[in-house]
Amino acid sequence: MSGLLVGIDVGTTRVKAVAVDPRGQVCGESERVTPWRRAGGRAEVDPMALVGLTRTVAAEVAGERGALGIGVTGMAETGVLVDGHDRPLAPAIAWYDPRGDVETIARELGEETFETTTGLPLTVLPSLAKLLWLRRNHPETAAAVRFYSVGEWIVRRFGGEPVAELSLASRTGLLELSRARPWEDAFGLLGSPLLLPEPVVAGTVAGRATGDDLPEALRGAALTVAGHDHQVAAYGVGAALDGALFDSLGTAEALVRTVRPPLAPRQVAALTGQGMSVGWGVVAGHLCVLAGLWTGLTLHRVAELLGATTTAHRRALGEQALAAPACHPTLRLASEGDGHLSVVGITDGVTPAILWRTAVEAMVAESGRLLDRIDALTGPHREVVVGGGWLHNPALLDAKRRQHPGMRTTAIAEPGAYGAALLAASAAGVAVPAPRQREVTQHVHQP
Repeated sequence: MSGLLVGIDVGTTRVKAVAVDPRGQVCGESERVTPWRRAGGRAEVDPMALVGLTRTVAAEVAGERGALGIGVTGMAETGVLVDGHDRPLAPAIAWYDPRGDVETIARELGEETFETTTGLPLTVLPSLAKLLWLRRNHPETAAAVRFYSVGEWIVRRFGGEPVAELSLASRTGLLELSRARPWEDAFGLLGSPLLLPEPVVAGTVAGRATGDDLPEALRGAALTVAGHDHQVAAYGVGAALDGALFDSLGTAEALVRTVRPPLAPRQVAALTGQGMSVGWGVVAGHLCVLAGLWTGLTLHRVAELLGATTTAHRRALGEQALAAPACHPTLRLASEGDGHLSVVGITDGVTPAILWRTAVEAMVAESGRLLDRIDALTGPHREVVVGGGWLHNPALLDAKRRQHPGMRTTAIAEPGAYGAALLAASAAGVAVPAPRQREVTQHVHQP
């Protein structure tokens, strides 16, 4: 078998692709910057520009061997409204963009009803809030007949079938969590037809790659929507089954906790009330509880404050911090809201190493508090895999080992794209070694 399995991750920062052979080995990588148009705190992207980039990176990694299967993961909430001819009716608004009509949802559906029905906190993030804003500000979107999350849109433009994947649909505010079906009240609020088809599980075959504008290396490959990027990354490192936790340390730290259903409405309400989300997983018959905090962003800001602007400088700072006390009597980080932080309690003798150790310990403590809340409502987790670029900092690695004594770590550089390639294998009928048999280790591979 000479063809490759291609995983595409349409991320907030980059559009990435990896090629994986049937043994599970990475054979090629490619990426491009995600082409957002930004103005005044807003961000949106031309849906067709995303298609062009994904075709490019996928063809580059497939190369002469070609693709047996293609799986697409990516950011949630962001999506594309199309008319009856699959033509985009508006730009795709970034998931973090402040545009969104929360007030109408709260008034017409009720905050508690929305959160217990969808498993999502009522904020501007869910797609429903973005769609209501578009309906009011872009009247042409009234002609929409379908909404595609980004991964679903790419698969469709590669020649695939119009499908809704469960983990992505769970982020839209358009899905009834308990029944895993489109929520009719949400579409009634939009005044539109059901914009989601009946959802399918990640890895389900969604047709074959076709089209004259598709590179030859990709044609004929089995297509699948791999699902929500955080969950697909957990799948890629073998942490997407009941009782598993994937602690991903990127710009945002994501705690991806997989559980077996059901969760009672009171459990869902308790989780969403604390800013966490509950949705269907990329593995059939599983739910995912997702919590996030700005660990990487906070550490990046502290590092810049200390003049540690390169990876080497931050690693050296982390090594120095290991000799500093884990708890300073007065120094602490204080949240100012909206992602703003203050450094409080600076006294004589506070060094860069002490400040770095204080920042690391504060973020790990907050992560621990979030995880304790999840475990209290879903039962204790039984295994942990930790990954992400910030794990290469010695001080954070040490703190995480103390937080998760039995943790496994991963050397997979792009777990989201890698997991998408594994789900492409499922769609293509290719047997790849089980996730926990691959590049998941007991130590960190330094880059």
